[in-house]
Amino acid sequence: MAVKNTKLHFSLIASLVTFTAVVIMFALGVWQLQRAQEKTERLLSVKEAESTGQTTLQNLLKKHSDNMLDMPVSMRGKADNLRYFLVDNKIYQGRVGYHVLVPVNTQQGWLLVNFGWVAAMSSRNTLPTVKLHSDLTEYFGMVSIPIKNVMVQETAKLDGDWPKLLQQVDLEIMQQHLQQSLLPFVVLLNQDSESGFERHWQRVVMPPEKHLAYAAQWFLLAIAAVVIFVVAHRKKQPRNTYESR
Repeated sequence: MAVKNTKLHFSLIASLVTFTAVVIMFALGVWQLQRAQEKTERLLSVKEAESTGQTTLQNLLKKHSDNMLDMPVSMRGKADNLRYFLVDNKIYQGRVGYHVLVPVNTQQGWLLVNFGWVAAMSSRNTLPTVKLHSDLTEYFGMVSIPIKNVMVQETAKLDGDWPKLLQQVDLEIMQQHLQQSLLPFVVLLNQDSESGFERHWQRVVMPPEKHLAYAAQWFLLAIAAVVIFVVAHRKKQPRNTYESR
């Protein structure tokens, strides 16, 4: 009787583990389908916005405040050519360099603009000199929402020395250095061969097709777990029946 109870106990545990795993994998598959749908809708929104021309910063804040990622945008403003940030460890064609992020004063508020990539100097102790114009200028680009890595610790001091060398785009820390509020996104400027900067942005990190592929994988894994459980249970059943006689 004790052996039978023990086997029943293990059978219940196996059933519970299999059920839990199948539920988790199925949920992950559904989540990937949702992500694919979100990416598809976002790409359609961006394509529609591009077909009608660049969206002004003012209209962007009014109409696309909840879904502005990757949206094309234009704005007029004055760049602060004395205070800018160099984001370290940016690679372009195998070369190490920096992304240059500059605060631009617009009618809608101060906004960080990524001017693009510049190469590092031969000595890492020397920062590159960046030439910026402070005249009122019209800028064209697309919206990027920075993702903060909590594992990265910034070392730049809060003092009056510029430019600031940072390890990531952290709007909170940048606001502290600038001592002024910033709009909650960054604009990546469009390519311009005469700018002196390299600008090669990737709009969507993971396209909808990849999310669909991942969803299929999770669903197949869930099906495989069920099949393995059923096969194992059937193979064990005759032995249990024989032993019970």
